[in-house]
Amino acid sequence: MVESEERESASRLEETISEIDELIAEGDLDGAREAIDGALQAQGTAGELLLLRAEVALESEEYGECVSAAEDGLSKIEDDETAAQLLALAGYARFYLDELDEARASFNEAVKRGGAFWSALVGRAMVHEDLLFFRAAMLDLDRAIELDDQEAQPFAIRGSIYLRRGELESASGDFSHAITLDPEDEESRLNLARLLAIDQQTSEAVETLEPLVEEGEDPEFVMPAALLRSQLSLMLGSTDAASEDAQVAIDVAPDQPWGYLQLAASHLTAMNAGDAIAALKEAEDRVDDLRDIPDVFVLRASAYEQLDKPEKAQQLRQEAEGTARLPLIVYGEWLNPAQNIPINPSKPVDVRRLLSQIFGDPANAPEGYEEAVREVISQVPKMIQDNPGVGQIRVELPHFEGMDEAPRSLVVQVGNKKGAADA
Repeated sequence: MVESEERESASRLEETISEIDELIAEGDLDGAREAIDGALQAQGTAGELLLLRAEVALESEEYGECVSAAEDGLSKIEDDETAAQLLALAGYARFYLDELDEARASFNEAVKRGGAFWSALVGRAMVHEDLLFFRAAMLDLDRAIELDDQEAQPFAIRGSIYLRRGELESASGDFSHAITLDPEDEESRLNLARLLAIDQQTSEAVETLEPLVEEGEDPEFVMPAALLRSQLSLMLGSTDAASEDAQVAIDVAPDQPWGYLQLAASHLTAMNAGDAIAALKEAEDRVDDLRDIPDVFVLRASAYEQLDKPEKAQQLRQEAEGTARLPLIVYGEWLNPAQNIPINPSKPVDVRRLLSQIFGDPANAPEGYEEAVREVISQVPKMIQDNPGVGQIRVELPHFEGMDEAPRSLVVQVGNKKGAADA
């Protein structure tokens, strides 16, 4: 009798889990959550249900709820396999909550328990990458790939680390493998196309970008992909195609200036200065401070040159400071071809980017700080004149009352006009 009841209970649990899995597959996470709660009340604390509760919370991006569900499950189950899976889920939730030390501890324990070994290794590698512990991340990724070389994620993460380390050939190989295994991996596809473009493999880059530009879903990747393909079209002499892709970038991210800047560049290449100026006006309307997109000064200057207004063009070029922003959006931080190339050699220090590095956003700077920084920078030319042959100039930046960090200094490389903030 007892054995029969146990079989019946196990059968009900199996049926319930199958129904919950179907709800999850259909994307009905709220329905899955309700079904799990009902099953827990009716059938008790089965490990499978506790695990599903944490999984649904993670899938719903309810990261705090996922951690709580995992901790509750760990207090109620004893087998190491389910415990490891709960720990891995908690690790991912803590990673997304930016609780990196706690995430790492969860993944360490999951690896030790052994029940979610691959998932825990990949999660721990993500934490190590975020902490810049690249060697530790690589060890985890290599082990994960040895366990299962048919999953794209470890190759994608390893490619990202190679990219950050400047090992571009290895990065290209891993990104290529990642999108072969998972053609919908939009980030790896974009990064591979960027590498191909940098390597002047233009046709291959365009081909790689096509699925992303035409069918991609995440604006974070589709927008720069459209911008990159637009720039490649200009290189191939097709201004119409370039304008169309610039419009794609605008449609995907209408509140950002980047598509309009690229559209202006396309119009300029086609010698349509009036249309370029109209596009630049749209870009300007999407930023609080025009100096946050110094590209616009140079593009406007080119438009005025086409309109035979050289004096206005020269004035605009002299107003620009720092480095162009559009190449950073198109190629990303690690491949940005204009990273240290000033738009205007007479104003090489990028004050607005400097403020972003220090405060996260120039708007967060204390009142009067930007003006104080510009006053310090205005003294640099005289310092260079007074110190002929010097390789670099270091000046202390202002330190306003209430700033938490120690005073920073600005290092200006005299030979190549590069400015940077030193911690």
